[in-house]
Amino acid sequence: MRIIQFCTNYYKGGGIQTHAIDLVNWLRAQGHEVAFAGEPIRAMIDTDAPDFIPLPMAKVSRNDGNVIFRTAALLHSAFKLRRAISRHPVDLIHTHETAPAMVARLAVLGKNIPVVMTFHGSAPDRIPSAARIGRYCADLVASPSRISLDALIANGVNSEKTMVLGLGIKPLPESSPDEIAALRADYLSDPDGAIVFSPSRLAPQKGIDIMIEVARRVTAKHPGTMFIVAGGGLLTGQVEDWARAAGVGDNMRFLGPIDTVPAHLRAADIFLLTSRWEALPISIVEAFRAGLPVIATDCGGVSELVDEQVGTLCPVEDVEALTQTVLDYLERPDLRARKGVAALERSRDDRFDPQAVHQQFARVYQALITR
Repeated sequence: MRIIQFCTNYYKGGGIQTHAIDLVNWLRAQGHEVAFAGEPIRAMIDTDAPDFIPLPMAKVSRNDGNVIFRTAALLHSAFKLRRAISRHPVDLIHTHETAPAMVARLAVLGKNIPVVMTFHGSAPDRIPSAARIGRYCADLVASPSRISLDALIANGVNSEKTMVLGLGIKPLPESSPDEIAALRADYLSDPDGAIVFSPSRLAPQKGIDIMIEVARRVTAKHPGTMFIVAGGGLLTGQVEDWARAAGVGDNMRFLGPIDTVPAHLRAADIFLLTSRWEALPISIVEAFRAGLPVIATDCGGVSELVDEQVGTLCPVEDVEALTQTVLDYLERPDLRARKGVAALERSRDDRFDPQAVHQQFARVYQALITR
């Protein structure tokens, strides 16, 4: 098969991007011809390679209300993609999110090339527009989350052209005991302290402001607790100011994008996600693979991953519930250990196995191409 995997961007550390890149690597290993398309800026893949189609997607997806500029960028991107397809024909385009789906649909007008759109979640007020784009721009609308897909169906997407397609998540690379011990020694001045870890983009979606308030309340009772956040984003620099203003500047570290997430997961005591919305976060499954109990907000498809066996769900933006849950976990090592063992066991589910998931994608591609 000849496939294009099309993301808005390929920023380092993004869950969507990681999923797409892992899928491409697997497809290529099976002998399929796969190209990337998307914004070339700050990418974690080689954007100068002949199999990368550079498109000005940052301008298409920008959310500043300038319809004229966005439309011009949309048409320009579609023209560039159509020209690339004319030079190197493809059988199918797999888009991730709505902006790539719109570009792809315009690019393949008049051509017999199916478009798949994977919906990775959005703010609740954007669900209707995402549904409209899925309805008109995609031959198949997929999502790793049943709950997220049902939200699109409720807003007009034909259920017969939808499918739950999982996320194949690789096992974590090994981390040495010395590396884990060094991280704990670096972060904890109190040997009886604990690490609360969150690999989160610094964006409003992730509720970092909520996390800072949780940290303020938790450290008032357990001053040896450290909150470690890994990831970059729009709020870089601002979140540090928020933490200092809340009086937790010494109890929070914002690391930016890092390559050592597996070691940080294994060095941590608790995984915390304070998102306002999600689909199916890869980071939670990575926490499971590290045997780490999960505290998360009940949004999108998070409840499809987390229950009382492996962690705790709290209402979105409920600072009190999040705080009390973190305190319970800190004060009950036995609870953390029991949920951590269950999390590690859950990580072995077939729905997270890359081989099984990627094979399913290949079957779906083939069926669409044949049809």
